[in-house]
Amino acid sequence: KWLWLFALCFHWGFFFTVVRHLRFFTDPAPAFLGMWEAIDGVFWVDLQRLYLTGVLLLLGITALFIRRLYLDKVRYISLVQDFFPLVLIMGIAISGMSLRYLTHADVNAIKELAMGWVNFSFAVPDATISVIFYFHLALVCTLLIYFPTSKLMHAAGVFMSPTRNMANNNRMVR
Repeated sequence: KWLWLFALCFHWGFFFTVVRHLRFFTDPAPAFLGMWEAIDGVFWVDLQRLYLTGVLLLLGITALFIRRLYLDKVRYISLVQDFFPLVLIMGIAISGMSLRYLTHADVNAIKELAMGWVNFSFAVPDATISVIFYFHLALVCTLLIYFPTSKLMHAAGVFMSPTRNMANNNRMVR
């Protein structure tokens, strides 16, 4: 049950964190994002919102990583391919949260850079962007490159499951 709880925390936290990042790639930002940010950021820390989905993402991925390290049976069957995405996503979450809460990144400059990518008008913004942002971006790009060929595609595997695609006629055929 703990595995399910932390897996749900991770997956929903990751999903809503990715959705919240749409504000960097759309101009103007969709109306539902403002409503979602008001719900998600109900707690205020240091005069800014503490997004609960970011905390859920980090809590879930950390718990899944610790589970893989400390349960003997799980550690025995774990490979580097199992630890790599966990460490990668944990690095993305930590660098993203540090951008938000520790270094206070220039959001306008980051949005200008992201909108340049969307519009194919590549221009370096005037303001200085933190090095942590580029580290965060490199980790995200690594995850996007790694994702299609990894075990992380388990969501697409649901549609290729034999229980969905094969006829339930084993006794009739025999």
